[in-house]
Amino acid sequence: MIGMGRGRSGKGRGRGNIEGRANNPSLMPTFNQSSLPHSCPITIREPGQRTSVDSQLSMNVEDSMHPSSMNVNNGGASCSITKKRGRGSYKSMKVDMKTKYGGKIIVDIPDDIDRAVGEGARDIVNSCGLVVRTTVSFLDGDWPTIFAKHGHTMWLKVKDKFEVGRGRQESVLQAFAISTTQRLFRAWKTRLHKEYLLYNTDEERLSHRPESVSPMDWEYLVSYFGSTKFKSVSAKNKSNREKQTTKHSCGSKSFAEVEESTKDPQTGKKATADIVWELQHTRKNDKGELLWSDPQSQEVHGRIQALVTDQQQLEENANPMTGDEILATVLGERTGYVRGKGYGKRPPRKNHMQQADVEASVSSAMTNVRQEMQAEMDHKLQEEREKIREEMDRIFQEQMREEVDKRIKEQMADIMSRMQQEKDFLRIPVGAHYMLSR
Repeated sequence: MIGMGRGRSGKGRGRGNIEGRANNPSLMPTFNQSSLPHSCPITIREPGQRTSVDSQLSMNVEDSMHPSSMNVNNGGASCSITKKRGRGSYKSMKVDMKTKYGGKIIVDIPDDIDRAVGEGARDIVNSCGLVVRTTVSFLDGDWPTIFAKHGHTMWLKVKDKFEVGRGRQESVLQAFAISTTQRLFRAWKTRLHKEYLLYNTDEERLSHRPESVSPMDWEYLVSYFGSTKFKSVSAKNKSNREKQTTKHSCGSKSFAEVEESTKDPQTGKKATADIVWELQHTRKNDKGELLWSDPQSQEVHGRIQALVTDQQQLEENANPMTGDEILATVLGERTGYVRGKGYGKRPPRKNHMQQADVEASVSSAMTNVRQEMQAEMDHKLQEEREKIREEMDRIFQEQMREEVDKRIKEQMADIMSRMQQEKDFLRIPVGAHYMLSR
């Protein structure tokens, strides 16, 4: 039956608001709700109800992404259950747009942690994951073997689009790329293992291959995940995982990124340890209420907050505790790992600390020796200057005395010479004077 519908430009024949069916419920299709699965609800719009452009676009997108779960044929209904897809695999489109004309994305890697922070942090981490998934193969073996074969290629792919900021050496970016690709390789394998556990038989697993892995790699992983060796290691890791008493709420962001987001743009100071811990272990519900990820995290926050308050009250404290030291006091120390800081934060090794202490002691001793030597040299130099000045004064006085004596002698000789001439003149007779005058 074809009804009359109102389109954008008036009434006409089409699929608009079908007046015949809308006004006659007996003409509407009927379904046996009890015969349909519970996951297939049926929604019928009321007569005259219109959908907005955004909602219609959303429906079209959903229909294009997910097959319709209901087909109506001759008054009957059939339902097929399909797996809901998420946001899809990462395609690096954002990074490609930023580096389209040969530019590179600047990444900030702090000195004290092997993590990227700031605007380019998500870009480089996601790109490293894509590089791993599109370069390596699980058939190559464990990570050392894979890195020996593909490590240089992966580094060149990362280097082609990213560079480290703040004038740091390129080796810092390379070290970050190596550690990040290794971590993301393990995370990728973990996700694939979760896919493996969704099915009971290898036939089902092989028929439901994840999109991020090739058929040959997935066939290898199905065999590997089912091996006794892997199951033993997996059980041990699961047991260690269950020992964790606190759970974070950072999502895909690292602890370092969350802490970096609290930095004051003017002073450059980060928030105190209690504020950072709260951001990392809480979330807000629909009512805007703050919810802790677990009771243990809330209890740890109380102890951190009390210690931070004590530090702030000590106004004359010349050496206040750092955030790392506060966490170590509350959570305890662990060899090779800073608790409460996430992946990438590594404490200095004991031998490095001892070497630093020795170097500091040697440097202090050398500074003292330099100061003493400098003082002694200054004293000797002053003495030498005094001696030179005295010697120059003595020489000058002697020279002046000799010069004066010389001039006196010359003047005396001149006087004596003139006196002698006058005496000789007086001794000449008067007539002789007349003759001499002629």
